[in-house]
Amino acid sequence: MFFGLTMDLATVLLLHKCSFIVGAICFFYVRWRSREPGLDFLAIGDGLLAFASTLAGVGEQGILPHEVWTFGSFSIGVTGYSLMAMGLVQLSGRRRKRTDCLLLVVALTLSVVVGSMHWYADNPTRAAIFNANTAVFLGVSCAVILRDFFLDRLPARWGLLASLAAAMSFSTLVAVGMIFPQYGPVEPRYAFFMLIICHFSVALFVVVLVQERAEAQLKRLAYTDALTGIPNRQHFLASLPSDLRGGDAFIMIDIDHFKSVNDRYGHETGDVVLVGVAQAISTTAGRKVTLGRLGGEEFALFLRDQTEETAVAKADQIRRTVNALAFASGAETIVPSVSAGVAVWRGDCNAQKLRDQADQALYLAKRGGRDRVELYANPQSMEELSSSATATTVTQHSSGPEHPLGELAA
Repeated sequence: MFFGLTMDLATVLLLHKCSFIVGAICFFYVRWRSREPGLDFLAIGDGLLAFASTLAGVGEQGILPHEVWTFGSFSIGVTGYSLMAMGLVQLSGRRRKRTDCLLLVVALTLSVVVGSMHWYADNPTRAAIFNANTAVFLGVSCAVILRDFFLDRLPARWGLLASLAAAMSFSTLVAVGMIFPQYGPVEPRYAFFMLIICHFSVALFVVVLVQERAEAQLKRLAYTDALTGIPNRQHFLASLPSDLRGGDAFIMIDIDHFKSVNDRYGHETGDVVLVGVAQAISTTAGRKVTLGRLGGEEFALFLRDQTEETAVAKADQIRRTVNALAFASGAETIVPSVSAGVAVWRGDCNAQKLRDQADQALYLAKRGGRDRVELYANPQSMEELSSSATATTVTQHSSGPEHPLGELAA
């Protein structure tokens, strides 16, 4: 198609066309099953490249005028590679942008220039320009895929990057071989055969990348609480270390009187409050903290490298952040509060036991009046504190009922 071949021309053109046909079929099918952006452009681009290869094959047989098939295969092929690059850019970033169309503009501009200068009429010139342009488009695709690596660190991204880099290298070798046949490091026909293999490889790794993304999404859904968007109980427990070390701590948090919010304002308002509190806890906790919604209005945090003072300070920071929230419900404003229990590992228990200790401290905070943080001491001290909290609660009830929603403002 792009350089002079003698006895192997038919085989090369057939393989070249088949690589794009297979790619187009794969991309169309995956696009039908997936919503990933860019697959439609990849399918159309490979379809155009297959058509350009067919047009060149028919032209080589003398069925079409020389100017028709040479310029037609060149312009359609360049457009196909530009659409392929657009598809890869969109697939990599998982988004569509208007600036992606600049790749298509470059291809159309190049076709106009080549057509007006009649460079398409000379086989080596046409082949050199075409493959140099192909290398540029593939290079852009490689750069974008590498740039977007942190969007999803999936193994298929490396395979796709390697396939595109190899295709770019072989396209460059073909272009160099066409311009400087006596200095070309690899005979163009061999580089062209390897380029065909790269096309199959690109199609394979695009399909694998889409599949890996789907699996990663299912895993995220399985480990994420659907309402609040934070990790669920299963993910939280699975993220805990098997062995504790000094400075490990649990913080158990419970929204005060949340049932009263649901009963008085309805479950929709309750969900709004729950989501708002969950996001406030997540933001205040930070990325280095393991967080999970254990169920209902209860949350758990696991922290490393803490002292009793820093763990209590973190819990109190979360408490104060939640107190600063306000949710409107009709003419009233709901200001939520939370109670928290803290337990720091002292070398005498496992993760389950440490979490139970934080739960006991949380129970004590709720018995002691709510909207407060309690630190787990030893069992004897906890019994004494529990008795004291019970007495305090009785005194509170004798002086008047506690407001069931923390704070309300009309």
